[in-house]
Amino acid sequence: MLSRLGDVLYWLGCILAVIVVVWGVVFFFRGDHAGDPYLFSVVAVAAFAIWMIGRALRYILSGK
Repeated sequence: MLSRLGDVLYWLGCILAVIVVVWGVVFFFRGDHAGDPYLFSVVAVAAFAIWMIGRALRYILSGK
């Protein structure tokens, strides 16, 4: 049961990370801060952190 929960949390983390990246890209190109060089890097780091948390939960709960 914990293995499945780990897999589900990992996939939710992947989906959330993709949503954050897409949101960042849209905001970067269409927002008031278009062309801000730090905005996309902050969004990329946030998405990477979300993905890594999901991956860590998968490893802890399912051992994959």
